[in-house]
Amino acid sequence: MRFKLAALPLMLLAATATAEEYNSFTEANYANFEDGDDGFTIDSQYFFGGKETLGPLKEFEYINKVSNIYGGFSHINEGSEDSDIFSVGGEYFASNGFVLGAQLDDLGEENIDTLSIGYLFTPNFLVSLEHVDNDSDNELSANARYNHQLNGTDYIGFNFSIDEEFDTRSLSSKYFTHLGDDQYLTAELTYASIDGGDDYWKLGTEYFFTQRTSVGFSFDEGEEYKLGMNHFFSRNFAVEAAYVSNTDSDDDYDIYQIGMTVQL
Repeated sequence: MRFKLAALPLMLLAATATAEEYNSFTEANYANFEDGDDGFTIDSQYFFGGKETLGPLKEFEYINKVSNIYGGFSHINEGSEDSDIFSVGGEYFASNGFVLGAQLDDLGEENIDTLSIGYLFTPNFLVSLEHVDNDSDNELSANARYNHQLNGTDYIGFNFSIDEEFDTRSLSSKYFTHLGDDQYLTAELTYASIDGGDDYWKLGTEYFFTQRTSVGFSFDEGEEYKLGMNHFFSRNFAVEAAYVSNTDSDDDYDIYQIGMTVQL
């Protein structure tokens, strides 16, 4: 019995030793469309506290609870026309549970300002109100995010949003599980219902062969599917490649994507 008790802390240490911690994330992606159009994006986010992985180097807790700032830029070439989008924002998590957020999107001819205030009732339950001002209109929505922890690593999370007129509702969910050894699996669902419009849904899954390598597949109501892979060459650098296609005869297209991620 004495040996078992003495070995227990070592077992717990070994179980958590594989977790990595990061503060900053930078992603760059390039997409080429079959008709010759293309575009690229670059996004960066800095957290004022460590973000610990759940095993895979790209998987973290469902509800973020760390203050952060972020910015991004995207450029799209469509025929003879180009368009640029700049974004900047941040979130502040106060010690008393209140959460404040702000984001500015510059679309060239239009600006979109987003402000949010929320409260973290428990580490697994966050409620917030979000106000969006897009120059021509104002929108207010309520959001609730809940994480149900199944064990030390596995969870199922839910995010529900509804606008002030109750005519737009959306629900998303993510399931994360450790299959054993270094293998993991995620499954995601998104569903949106809009009064007077068609409902939208999307299903996706990602399988991790190891903590560094995964393949993913998604399919949505518009008959668009995506097949991609992600691999970390080190704890700090990853590449991703994906193929996106739509099989709808009225909106047929193919997109080839490649990207890189730096986590520090």
